[in-house]
Amino acid sequence: MMLLKGTFSICFTVICLISCVEQQKTRSKTRMFPTVGKIERLDDALDNVISSKAVIEVLSTNHGWSEGPIWLKEEQKLVYTDVKHQKLYQWTEKDSVTLYLDMKDTDSNKPGPSALLIDDNDNLVILRYGHGQVVKMKSPISKPTANFSVFVNQYNGKQFNNTNDAVFHSNGNMIMSDPPPVVADGLKAAVYSIKPDGAIELVTDTLSSPNGIAFSPDEKTVYIANADWKNAIWVAADVDENGHISNGRTFFDATGNAPKEKGHPDGLKVNKEGIIFATGPGGVYILDPNGKHLGTILNDEFNTNCVLDDKEEILYITSGPKLMRVILKP
Repeated sequence: MMLLKGTFSICFTVICLISCVEQQKTRSKTRMFPTVGKIERLDDALDNVISSKAVIEVLSTNHGWSEGPIWLKEEQKLVYTDVKHQKLYQWTEKDSVTLYLDMKDTDSNKPGPSALLIDDNDNLVILRYGHGQVVKMKSPISKPTANFSVFVNQYNGKQFNNTNDAVFHSNGNMIMSDPPPVVADGLKAAVYSIKPDGAIELVTDTLSSPNGIAFSPDEKTVYIANADWKNAIWVAADVDENGHISNGRTFFDATGNAPKEKGHPDGLKVNKEGIIFATGPGGVYILDPNGKHLGTILNDEFNTNCVLDDKEEILYITSGPKLMRVILKP
């Protein structure tokens, strides 16, 4: 009996030692990132969205102007753009930031790719800000090449200004913003609906600088950011079953913050509960479906866009020279 107890004690000790070693290995592999800013909590409902323990982590720096993040579920990685350097980068927990695709053209000073999307055929769709066009990459997403076909580049015979952001409706239509600056005798800043065959319909040209676009989970509402410091608003509009948009109205107004904070209404995303994460003056605004301001992710940068991972547990934020994230429920 004593021998059995001794043997059990030795085995238990060995198991504990192995467990400790494995835990130590796991801890050593956990990367620590610098943190910045704070999360401003304006309503108790924010606790259902972001934990009180959440922090803002800086994953990468030294980009020219980071933008247009998308999350690739199958590959479990983030892909985003650097508008100034005409490049696409990817980020994974294992490899951090690496180059995904170089899109440099003959004019290295011209702004490059902005928003990224995936269409129904798993094509990478790229809005080329400063080029006034939307292109589709011909190669698979897993094997990117600088080989593209032009999807759209003009409306009524006139070149787009600065194709900036877009989102797909479930019917296949792409809703796209084309903000200023505009050329003489060119198109007004506007929002367009583009069918899969390339047919284009003007949605509105009443916003001074339309930018980020996102649908509510039921697609009955579309949110559009107006990137104008003098009219820093997000509008909401109704969407019918055919994807037609009407009844635009102010959803949230941050004009009072615009003169004193970095940034303006820019890219935005909506989670499955209808909570809106909207980059704007001073940070990333968290708004409920009724337009109530629950809180703000304050990181002292010009925030350009954001995206959630497929489990909606992490919010990635492109912030000018930086890439950041907030683990919503650590």
